[in-house]
Amino acid sequence: MVKIAIASCVVTLACVAGSVSAGPTTAVDGEMALRQSMQQALWPADIARLSGDYLKLYPRGSAVETARALHARANETVRVLSHNDVRLYKNAFLPGAVPAEVSAEIRKAALGDQAAAIRLAHQYRLTDRSPRGISRYVGWLQFAATLGSEEAAYELAVYFRQSDQPALAAQYEARAVALGYKLPTVLDHIRK
Repeated sequence: MVKIAIASCVVTLACVAGSVSAGPTTAVDGEMALRQSMQQALWPADIARLSGDYLKLYPRGSAVETARALHARANETVRVLSHNDVRLYKNAFLPGAVPAEVSAEIRKAALGDQAAAIRLAHQYRLTDRSPRGISRYVGWLQFAATLGSEEAAYELAVYFRQSDQPALAAQYEARAVALGYKLPTVLDHIRK
């Protein structure tokens, strides 16, 4: 009983001390915190939500134009991620224990940068040969191809051809051609 009373007093004192030292938050602090969260988010749905919140809460804020641009780009990426043929999920956009440059690549890809998505795919291909790494390699390429990358679509065609999946290979080869990719005149002996 005494321990509970002491613990309660300690918690109460900590709360009082915290509220006194923190001081009141202002609208400027709230705007800055939301702007920082919007700039640091990696998952496209979070970027879209945070930028939308910024636009609603601070329609005359200093970062309105940035928020509009982020909102449009992130919403497009969310749409791309909803495609059935893109096997890339939220955990692929979480930084985990990755270097800052990888987080920067994830952020670029989250905003629809095809080249960043391809670089992330290649990083997985080179560094992680586990089933999870291969899945991420394919997922990032599917994402880039759905964003409109002819190179990613063709790389997927080659991957699926080498993996004895001719239907998927044909699908991605057709997509690459539709996007403007010029097929080589001589293909490897595996083409079916």
